[in-house]
Amino acid sequence: MSKVTIIVPIYNVEEYVAKCLDSLLRQTYSDYVIYAVNDGSPKNEQPIIDRYAAAYPEKVVAIRKENGGYGSVLEMAIARLDSEYFLVCDPDDYLADNALETLVSLADTHQADMVIGGKNFIYSDSDEQTYDPAYNTKFTTLQPGHCYRKGTDEFENLFFIDPSPHAKLYRRSLAEKIQFPHKIGYTDNLLFYISLLNAKNVVYTDKALAYYLIDRAGNTMTDLKPQVIDAHAQVFSTILDQAKSCPEVPDLFYYRIFEAYKFSFYQLRRIKGTPEEKQAHAEVLYGLVEKLMPHRSAILQGMDRFGYTGNRERLKDKLVLTSLLSHPVYRRWVKSFVKE
Repeated sequence: MSKVTIIVPIYNVEEYVAKCLDSLLRQTYSDYVIYAVNDGSPKNEQPIIDRYAAAYPEKVVAIRKENGGYGSVLEMAIARLDSEYFLVCDPDDYLADNALETLVSLADTHQADMVIGGKNFIYSDSDEQTYDPAYNTKFTTLQPGHCYRKGTDEFENLFFIDPSPHAKLYRRSLAEKIQFPHKIGYTDNLLFYISLLNAKNVVYTDKALAYYLIDRAGNTMTDLKPQVIDAHAQVFSTILDQAKSCPEVPDLFYYRIFEAYKFSFYQLRRIKGTPEEKQAHAEVLYGLVEKLMPHRSAILQGMDRFGYTGNRERLKDKLVLTSLLSHPVYRRWVKSFVKE
């Protein structure tokens, strides 16, 4: 049994997976194992995975499964973990050599349930790197090496962290009961938010421990298919459903989910399709709005503290959260928005 398991969900990334696995095998920390999970990929990753598993049998576990999407990989891998902690590394990304050593050291020092690091953005067509502290610095400042304890006011600041999986060490018990939707993307958001709601002690480090390729064709940063809206709606609706079983859910959590809805709403301009098609997908997104309505007061409080939109848009947001007016206001807003 290793202390840490690194989960690598592999699908359609043949040209990247070797570089990712090489970075994981260079770790300066040694008590870990890699789950290289081929999620029914149509490309030829399996021979690469098998080669690494044969060369490093104590480190690389080759797992092959039918395609079920990112969430199905997380669900399967977490269910079979026997390590105390785990980390997810997407196969088109990679880790700094000292990533595990840094994260585990902080976890041991503070008996932390989660440790979260910074990252560097990297690009497919250049050697440029851009540092990202992994949270929204407009609204808070996180202290490196500080242990944030649940129940304190400062713990809420952690909800401004980017939910992507990069450089995040999770205690296994945080995620054991999470039920992941299959066949859709963005389930890393579910892992982050529910784990954070379950965590008692969380540590942040500003060291860039992961390298995130943000412009690969087909990843969640570049995907412009209309189904993106549906996936956002389903994942964040699932987050709200499963948050009901978490202890001490802070008000700021609901505001952050509302902000995720707003992000999805603005994707309506980016996705491909006719105005009518976009309106149809906006109706799917409205299901998320309905689940947010019972938390209207918490969301409005967040708007007052952190809202940066103009008065007109803020009024629309308030009306959309008001049950009697919500759907007519929402439909008019969508119709005008997608035609602009």
